[in-house]
Amino acid sequence: MKLFNYLIIGIVILAIVVGFFILGTPKSERLRRLDERRVSDLQSIQWQVINYWQTKNELPEGLSALEDSTTGVRSPVDPETGLIYEYKIIPEKDLTFELCANFKTDTSSSITKDSISRPVMPYEIGSEAWNWQHPIGRFCFERTIDPEQYPPFKDLNAKLKN
Repeated sequence: MKLFNYLIIGIVILAIVVGFFILGTPKSERLRRLDERRVSDLQSIQWQVINYWQTKNELPEGLSALEDSTTGVRSPVDPETGLIYEYKIIPEKDLTFELCANFKTDTSSSITKDSISRPVMPYEIGSEAWNWQHPIGRFCFERTIDPEQYPPFKDLNAKLKN
């Protein structure tokens, strides 16, 4: 009977150890989920920047320009530090901006169809296919708006009237 109990305890311990190898430790899972949230936040900001461009025919000077009390739009902040994400216009390149965050995990080397975070919207910006893979540490995603794919709303309205 004692042997049976020891065998059961051993199987449970083995299952826990194997579970950590397969799923990762609770800490690594927490870091992965925080990074998924960061990517989701950057995707949301990206869409807000595109919407701002379509509405005003210019890129916002900063993330505060995206905030709108009427619609309740507020720029997301880093889920761990509470700091705002970095956004900057690249003046040398037309309609190009960067979104930056500090990541705790590396997704650039472990690519599978199911492990890549996917943007909420849009799926492409200009000719660049979506790409949200990142290394550990501060990383910036450069995005360029294609005005043919995302024309200003006033241009769309003019086309619809004709």
